[in-house]
Amino acid sequence: MDDPISQLKNGVVLAELGGYGDGPYCAEYGAGAALVMLGTYIVDAGDDAPYSPDFVFKPGRRNYADYLQHHVAAARQSGAAVGVSVVSVDLDDSIDFLVAAEEAGVDYVSLCLHSTMAMFISRGLSSALLRRENWPRLREHLAAVQAATTRPFIAKIGIGDTPDSEQGVDVMADLGVEIVHVNVGDAPSEEGLQAISRLRSCGLFLIIGGGIKTPQEACRVIEAGADAVAVGTAAMQDPGLCGRMQSATRKWAQKLGNG
Repeated sequence: MDDPISQLKNGVVLAELGGYGDGPYCAEYGAGAALVMLGTYIVDAGDDAPYSPDFVFKPGRRNYADYLQHHVAAARQSGAAVGVSVVSVDLDDSIDFLVAAEEAGVDYVSLCLHSTMAMFISRGLSSALLRRENWPRLREHLAAVQAATTRPFIAKIGIGDTPDSEQGVDVMADLGVEIVHVNVGDAPSEEGLQAISRLRSCGLFLIIGGGIKTPQEACRVIEAGADAVAVGTAAMQDPGLCGRMQSATRKWAQKLGNG
């Protein structure tokens, strides 16, 4: 794929949605999008992750390599690029999962820094990595994933997960992370639009999600400074939404001179 990140510009991303975001889900609801995301998956050696069991894997390629091959191929039926998102207690497990996903043919890999599940927060992981005191460890995690993978890397965060999450985007920029997917809570609201304008200064490719339900709202988010918009549950209620939304955002961007 030539310059894959530019192909996301002013586009729509079908966001990962644990318990739902498998290959057939992406194929059905992501038609017309620029990118569909599988996951978020958890790789964990325990037996009690409070999560959809179909999205939890034991460590080791034998436990998920075939699954990834099948579901990446299914997601490809959407016509969009395909990405995969993962989170684990052990960073090495996340990296191995993402490398296996690359071998299965994904176009993008993503580390979820947006989980507030106790199994991660209690260990200072996932969204807890965005706390200022954990930034050295955040740098280590991001650098390790970037070193081990070859596809464009997306770091996903929630702007309201910690008081330092917004400033943590600058840490990512310093490390050369190319894409950050930010859930700003309610992106079309005045507060959400202001947050997008502030984040714009980081210089990263911004995928913005959170409460976007219509093409008109997506266009407002693009105008505020997002490079692409992400939708999740709204797309589940309307399989044609991603396509209509992307048509609208790209036409709107051209009108604004940002096409």
